[in-house]
Amino acid sequence: MPARWMGSEGFFIPHGKEQLRSRKYLVCQVKRPAEEMPKVQSEKRKVANRHNPLHVDILGQAGVHTPETAHVFQKKGKNAKESKLTDPADDGFEPDEADGVVPQRLSKKILRLVEEQQHDRENGRSGGGSDSDGDLGSEDVSEPSDAEDVDADGFVVIDGEADEEDELYLKRVQQRQGAAAAAAPTLADFILAKLREKEERAGGGEEPVEAEDDPSALPPKVVEVYTAMGPFLQKYRSGRMPKAFKVLPRLQRWEEVLLLTEPQSWSKQAMFEATKIFSSNLSSAGAQRFLCLVLLPAVRDDIANNKKLNYHLYQALKKALFKPAAFFKGIFLPLALEGCSNREAIIVGSVVAKVSIPVLHGAAALMRLALVPPSQWLPAVSVLMGILINKKYSLPVKAVQACVSHFHRFTEKADVLPVSWHQALLVFVQRYKFCLSDNERSLLKEVLRVHFHEKIGPEIRRELLAKNAALVLQQQQALLEQHDQAKAAGADVEMDS
Repeated sequence: MPARWMGSEGFFIPHGKEQLRSRKYLVCQVKRPAEEMPKVQSEKRKVANRHNPLHVDILGQAGVHTPETAHVFQKKGKNAKESKLTDPADDGFEPDEADGVVPQRLSKKILRLVEEQQHDRENGRSGGGSDSDGDLGSEDVSEPSDAEDVDADGFVVIDGEADEEDELYLKRVQQRQGAAAAAAPTLADFILAKLREKEERAGGGEEPVEAEDDPSALPPKVVEVYTAMGPFLQKYRSGRMPKAFKVLPRLQRWEEVLLLTEPQSWSKQAMFEATKIFSSNLSSAGAQRFLCLVLLPAVRDDIANNKKLNYHLYQALKKALFKPAAFFKGIFLPLALEGCSNREAIIVGSVVAKVSIPVLHGAAALMRLALVPPSQWLPAVSVLMGILINKKYSLPVKAVQACVSHFHRFTEKADVLPVSWHQALLVFVQRYKFCLSDNERSLLKEVLRVHFHEKIGPEIRRELLAKNAALVLQQQQALLEQHDQAKAAGADVEMDS
């Protein structure tokens, strides 16, 4: 059979009609001597099972390290790197041995996490999401978080309690004022005032314009949509808000459109969602109007009816602090200056105490409260002042001077002051005693001679008499240096003589 030589390797490839017809090729190798034959290195093929036993898969998925599941966790080569990048559940820790012993790195991590959880449990804290995520929070807040103490009825539990003496003082002031006390403005009052301004600008000599022909009237479609949204907001509990409601802050006349939804009848959850939307999308002035005309009346009504504040309204107050200037001008200062109860001041003040606020906003609010004259003073003013002072801001000199003047003005008032006033004075002296000059200390001592509390007065006096240890040490060092200089000068004079 004819064949063809294929080089020095000793291969013959026969070719003929039969082989070409059947397309079969026969490769023959010429035998060589044993010393020239290369050694064939063949690996034994590892026969693997088509699948693992069921109990091995179950234990492997559960993360249980056993000798049988060791191969599940031991990955080598390129596949191990890829799985480490793609598998989010992979911690990067592998067992040291196939017997399931926890490695040292993993045991240290577990111990550290246990210590952190124990520390959080002792301090009464728990982890939570950031307030700046998305639209100022999560979409659904139907379940109370662990950050606040909530009772079975869904009300936030506040540590402070209103003092009976402060409540009696507030009742006496309200009876003295009688009907002269002005009611808090509402959204309807604000809109009516704006309409009156438009009518006055238009002039009184023209004929009245019908509602259909009035260019300032809202379109009928807008009135229909937002009027129908009112019942939905009354029953809202969780989920997404309508898109028509989310675009409300972008409208030029959003106050008039918002009135169509009847904000006074919204559910607590709807009020929380609305506060997030309006606080994040409105300007500082617009957010101030919303907080003052919508959120503040809802908060005060809930406290008056239940003697507590609903969890969702409490969270709405915290979200309102996204714009500190709007919060202080729309909720904090109106609440203090319009005459609120101590319970309202304690609840709203607890929000300020828990949330971080810029120093300048806190100092400006404290100065505004310090300007309240004794004739218009209420116990809630001192409660809110004490909360701001207790945040331990590095206050400007003007703010400290304003607080000293505020307390000194009460020397002209002969009435017996409630406990909240003395507590605010004590907190101020404790926090800023080293920032007071000798003249300011003497003014506060004069206040103590007029208004002295049997339990709090001695503490205030002790704080006023305290001296700064660092300042005393500095003065002593200065005296020693002067003494050494004088002694050295005397020695020089003796040597010259």
